[in-house]
Order: sequence, then structure tokens, then C-alpha cells
Amino acid sequence: MSLITTDKIDNSLAGTTKNWPLVGSLFALTAIPGIPAILIIVLILTGPIDSALLMSLINPSYFESPLAVLVHGSSGIAFFLTMPLQFSPAFRQNHPQWHRIAGRVVLLSAYAMAASGIWMHQVLTPDELGMRYVGLILISLGICVAFTLAFYFVIKGQIAAHRRWMYRSVAVSLAVVTPLFIEIVAVLTIGQVEAFKPFLVQFLHDYDRLIALCINLLIAELLLRKK
Repeated sequence: MSLITTDKIDNSLAGTTKNWPLVGSLFALTAIPGIPAILIIVLILTGPIDSALLMSLINPSYFESPLAVLVHGSSGIAFFLTMPLQFSPAFRQNHPQWHRIAGRVVLLSAYAMAASGIWMHQVLTPDELGMRYVGLILISLGICVAFTLAFYFVIKGQIAAHRRWMYRSVAVSLAVVTPLFIEIVAVLTIGQVEAFKPFLVQFLHDYDRLIALCINLLIAELLLRKK
């Protein structure tokens, strides 16, 4: 009974609470891989072009194994366009049907994105099976598990639990973006020491995804406690 009451209160607050700072931040963060994915898919579908600038933005090996890249890129774009709106109370309240449809798109695109990320690694860098690959596996599994739990709780009508797991799902998903910020901070701090640079490059290559996963989940839990 207490869970049902909590969910009803949480649902009633959703219509009055504005969440656009979070929605805008999610659009900005997912645009970091989402917009380049659009360019990469266009270049793969059209084939190599005579622009050295544009061709420098894409890995030449993508043309050799395009299917995995196309699946990963297209699912990432679908995720980028639909996931942030799941956190908009206005969208959820004013367009409930579209909210549910977008939620299913988010779920399916997250599954495809996670699976095709491993597929791309196996196709493009099959010999790299160290800690970087372990980080990729953990993120992919985390995406599938977290989004599955979020979907399970919404089916059960446990909206508060659903939203908690949506926060965690997005935190895991964005663990592929956070390494960019980790690298910037690392370069501007200990990266300024010449003797540390070789170690730093190798360390970030191996462990940046795992570090990002831990940081994102910690931030998600702090946001949930604050709410």
C-alpha cells in the first residue's frame, strides 16, 4: 500500500515539476555521439567522397565492415532523439501516447546500441580483449539490465521505481560520453607533467569506461537522493 501511495504522489508531482534543465543537458550529452553518428551513417551510405575534412572524421575501417556501424549508429541516433524527452513532465503529461511510444523506442534502441557496440568491437578491433573490452562488456550489460528493470517496473505500475531505474539506465548509457570529460580533466592536470603522459594515455585507454561508469552511477544516486 505504501508503494502505491508513493507512486501516486510521484505521478501527481510530475505534472507540475519542470525538468527542462535535465532534459536539455541530456540532449546536449547524447548529441556528442549522436550528431557524429548521423554524419558517419551518411558517409557510409554515400561512400567515400573527395572532401579530406569530412573523410578525416570517419574511421576508414568503417567502410570495410559497414553493417555493424550502421546498426550501432542508427540505434544511437534513435536513442539520442527519444531518450531525453522521457524525462520531460510536460511531454509525459500532454502527450502520454507519444511518451509510451518513445519509451519503447528508447528500450529497443538501447538494446541494439549495447549489442552492436560489442559487435563493432569484435569486427573492428577483435584482438583488443583487455580492460577496455571488459569496460565495454560491463556497460553493454548494464544498459540491458537497467533498461529491462525500468520497463519491468512501468509494466507493474510502480512508477517511482521505474523512474529510479531510468536514471540509472541513462547513467550507464552515458558512460561512453563521460570519458571525453575525464580525458580533458586528466590532460589539464596530471597530463601537464611530461613524465606522466605515457602512463596516462595507456591508463585512460584501458580504464576510462570503467571510471566513467562508476562516476555516472554515483551522480545518478546523488540525484535520486536529492529528489
